[in-house]
Amino acid sequence: MAEEPREMLDRLERDLAALKHEYDLFFNGKRRAEPMKERKEMETKLLVESRRTIVVNADQLRFNNLSGRYWAFANLWTRMVRDLEEGRMHRDAGGTVRRASGEREEPVDREHVDRAAEALLEARRSCGLPCDATDIASLRETLYARALEISAAGGGKKVEFAVSVEKGKPKVKAVLR
Repeated sequence: MAEEPREMLDRLERDLAALKHEYDLFFNGKRRAEPMKERKEMETKLLVESRRTIVVNADQLRFNNLSGRYWAFANLWTRMVRDLEEGRMHRDAGGTVRRASGEREEPVDREHVDRAAEALLEARRSCGLPCDATDIASLRETLYARALEISAAGGGKKVEFAVSVEKGKPKVKAVLR
């Protein structure tokens, strides 16, 4: 006889928790290989159960929730493994997977940010826009924060700013190097 929907959902929930545990062990260095066999089995179970008719709305909602959680985890695991293979993540001495952020150089030189902020103030003056010498600290911090965002989006590359005046307005352009 076919398994009851609630029993099937309880089993899927346990299986998902076990798979998540296996991936946690893998990313913490306690397991040598990625649990691909277990992951494939979970995908197969979800596919088979998705073809089954679930009459009770609460059970259907629970199945959809479990399926969505699995696919969210699957995307996360795939991204983390890819980052590990491509060098954006690494294993520390204990075997734990970590982002490689501490070993990277700064995305922009502070002196370059200072020069860009001063050039932007000068461009504002040349356009007749109000500018105050006290604005320089705020401009520096804004440019530096923006450089961090751009560098992160660009894969950790260095950022350089170019200041120009176009149609009577000062413009700041960021270039990845």
